Parts: sequence; C-alpha cells; structure tokens
Amino acid sequence: MKTAGIIAEYNPFHDGHRYHIEQTRKQTGADYVIVVMSGDYVQRGEPAIADKYTRTRMALSGGADLVIELPVVYATASAEYFATAGVKLLNDIGCVDYLSFGSEWAGEEDYVPYVDLFLNEPQDYKQYLKEGLKEGMSFPRARARAAARILKDPKAEDFLKEPNHILGIEYGKALKKLRSPMRPVTVKRAGNAYHDESLSGKYLSATAIRTALFHSLKNDEGEQKDKICELLGDDSQPFLTDFFRGEYVSWDDLMPFLDYTVLLKKKLLGKYFGMDLELARRMQNLYEPGLSFETLLERLHTRQRTDSALKRALLHICLHIKADPFLEDGGNIPVPYARILGFSQEAAPLLKKIRETAKIRLIQRAAEGKKIYEEQTSEGKLFYLDVRSSDFYEQIAARKAGRLPVSEFSKQQIIL
Repeated sequence: MKTAGIIAEYNPFHDGHRYHIEQTRKQTGADYVIVVMSGDYVQRGEPAIADKYTRTRMALSGGADLVIELPVVYATASAEYFATAGVKLLNDIGCVDYLSFGSEWAGEEDYVPYVDLFLNEPQDYKQYLKEGLKEGMSFPRARARAAARILKDPKAEDFLKEPNHILGIEYGKALKKLRSPMRPVTVKRAGNAYHDESLSGKYLSATAIRTALFHSLKNDEGEQKDKICELLGDDSQPFLTDFFRGEYVSWDDLMPFLDYTVLLKKKLLGKYFGMDLELARRMQNLYEPGLSFETLLERLHTRQRTDSALKRALLHICLHIKADPFLEDGGNIPVPYARILGFSQEAAPLLKKIRETAKIRLIQRAAEGKKIYEEQTSEGKLFYLDVRSSDFYEQIAARKAGRLPVSEFSKQQIIL
C-alpha cells in the first residue's frame, strides 16, 4: 500500500486542486491520498469561504481518500507553524510514503539549498537579514535578499516571492528535522498564477474564485454566478447554494466581536498569539470601535509586517487564541491527535492501517474528544480551541442563513 499526503486549505476546492491530487497519484503510484486541511479558518488570517465539512465533501468528491483537520492554532499561523504541523500529522499517522506539494516552477532538488540555509542560518545570513530589516524592508523581502547573497543565486529573490515555494521550504525543513521517511514530491502548478484574479483559463486560482464570488454576491450579477457555477463544476453546487444564501463567514462578520474583545482586553492584547508588544501598542493607539476591517489594516500596516501576519494576529484576538508556552518554538510544536473530518468508502483499508501505525490519538467524531476537551494539557487546549472556533463559525453562518446552529459535538464526519 502506497500513500501520499497533501497539506492544503481548499478555500474553496477547485479543478487545480483536483489536478494536484491526480498528478500526485500519477507521479507516486499512490493507492491513497490523505489531505491535511485547514478547518474553518485559513493561513492568510481570515475565515474560510465555506465550513470545513463542506470543503471536506468537495475534497473527497475531487479525489482525496481521507481528510484530517489541521488544528486551528496552526492553520492560522505563519508558514513555519502551518507546514510543520501538517508534516507532523502526516508523519505521525505512520503510513505516509510521500509528501506532495504544489510548486510554481521548482523541482524537489531546487528546494535543497534553501532548506539547508534556513535550517542552519549561518552568521553571515543573520547579519544580512538584520541589515535588511534595519533598512526598513519587510521580513520576507529582507530574507530573500539575504538568501540571494549567501547562495550567490540571482534567482533566489524570485524563488522566494512565490507562496508555494515558501511553504515548500518549510515542508522540507520539517521533514529534515523530523528525520521523516516521507519523500517530497512537487507537482508543477498548471493554469493561472496564485494571485491571478482572471476567470479565464482551465485552472483558476482560489483567489480569483473568492473574488468573483464576493463580487457577484455584492452586485447580484446572475450572469457571473452562472459562470462561476460552470467553472467550478457540478460537485461545487451544494457549496455555491450555501454561499449565496449567506452560509459563510467573513471579516465583516467578525468585526463586532473584535470590537468587543478589544473593549474588554485592550491592555492585554500582547498576550494573543502573533501580537508582540510593538503591534499591541499600535493597536491600542490606533484602534477605534466601528472601523471597517480594511481601514483597520491600513492603520496598522507597516513595511516590516505583512498584511497576512496582521490578519492572523487580529483573528487570534477574535478566536481568543493566546500565546501559550507550547507555541513559542515553531519547529517543535505539539500535534497530539489526528481529527478525521471525512473519508471515502474505498479508504477502509487505509483507516485500518492508520489505526495500526499511528503514534497519536485518532479522533473520528468530535464527541470522542470530549475527554481531552476538558484536560488541562496542550492536547486539551488545542482540541478546545478547535471545537470553540468551529462553533463560533457555525453560529455566525447559521444566523446569516436563517437556521439554528449545530454543535460541533453533534456533527458527523463525511463519508462518500
């Protein structure tokens, strides 16, 4: 039995993701593909465009055999946390042979010098990085320039501009630190670029799909809705029906909760994950209740901090995710359980194998986790945050859609 793993957000799932799964099977000969997927919130620091069960169903319909939830703390953190947690989950279920990830144009061997550099961080690199930050560069820009100087590679800065390449480096670092037997496999991106918002071409970007969906929702453009439905295919119809009746959560929905949390905890903002003292002071000085999310981002923006990092910190305030001690080192974070969101009926042999090989606890239904939910351990805290954050998403989405919310403990895994 050969098994490949993918770490993803599927925000939402589309033909490019289906292509990635197909190519993963083709390149590895895998019998099964396991996806570790973000839950109801994503790494760019915002709620997912659809809840995790809807996206799980789409992923299974699109070729995945098993979907495991990436704990919300790591799903909404920097690339290092996101990638490390995903790799650990796949490694610790004990039967994954390959880690497959998308790449703009690089092959597996192209990542090696960057992985070695950022794992070891020689003194010269640290000095170049420090110089760039002193000049007012953002961390990604300063890191890219420092890497280019150390590696003496003029392509380094272009390489490090690509989001998939940055994640690929973090995957490589995690594999090496864990001494994981999983082999990295890259699938070259097909179709439109990561940030391309065009609705033309065979493989659209998730960015284009989200932009078009919110635009058509705001402007009630029936023709564009029909085009999106056609582009996403029949499997996406339930998702689109839910979306257009308000079954989603956005930052506009979260702002009143951010207002209230800041009102109560203004002097304690530095305690939230992703909020250092400098950002906490800026937040205390610049924040006003009733601001739009876009205006708040503009006020907080600096060259040294990306908007995604800002959004992640603000999201952690909304979700009450504190900077617990176990989050201090992104390279050694605990991932003590695997929460299965769904699986295909053909994956029964895979589930049996995982039960034999897993080094961590398997949770197939949230109700099974009630015991650890009450434990005062890092495992209990992580699961508590997953359940609480999902219930929060569900309550907002249910109210907008005009229905009663369903408790996370009552929800069932998806089986197709």
